[in-house]
Amino acid sequence: MNREKKVRLICWIICEVLAVGTVICLLSGGMNEGLLLALATPLILLLPSLAEKLFRCKVSLPIFIFGLVYAMGPMLGQCWKLYYVTNWWDKALHISGGVMFALVGWFICQKLTGDTQKKVITALFALCFSVALAAVWEFIEFGADQLCGMDMQNDRIITHIVSYDLGPAPGVLGSIDSIGQVSIDGVSLPFAGYLDIGLHDSMWDMILESLGALITAIICYFSKNNHLGFIPEES
Repeated sequence: MNREKKVRLICWIICEVLAVGTVICLLSGGMNEGLLLALATPLILLLPSLAEKLFRCKVSLPIFIFGLVYAMGPMLGQCWKLYYVTNWWDKALHISGGVMFALVGWFICQKLTGDTQKKVITALFALCFSVALAAVWEFIEFGADQLCGMDMQNDRIITHIVSYDLGPAPGVLGSIDSIGQVSIDGVSLPFAGYLDIGLHDSMWDMILESLGALITAIICYFSKNNHLGFIPEES
């Protein structure tokens, strides 16, 4: 076994052990929150290897490790509370998702067309592929919140609202500035401001993922390496 294969195997084993250990910790502690995600993570960690077999390619070592870390991200954020004890974990995952899916989109376009020279079309496909998956993920988050009573679309506290519904007449904008206190059914919320019910979170998630995809598509376009981490077997 060569050095690269050993590094890949070691990284994969470490991630699998951490994922299985998380499942054991949740079960032993009687915690159900995040359990399904923890159970799914060991399977998700198999995706880079499955992608190699499905697309008949070799994933380069940096992209392989990047994919493993990205696959671990949601479980670490939910089960180990990194979403809540950091201000950047969720955003870093969305930027990473934009990069990862743009690279996958780049390879898929080349695989389908068999052309590595039409970089403009390939870059546009990679960008659109990644942005489309970002939108699908927000659909999943919305569905989980609505159907399963979760809070994947994290709420944001805002202190300023602009709405036509607040206007003095139809078609006239109205606003509420410097919201200091909000009460619901006579109970005051324990913070100064109003909950946006996930809108800002979803929009920033899509913006950051699109930004990651755009930067990746630009780098791919100007790169001299046509395959960028996904190397076809026949090459």
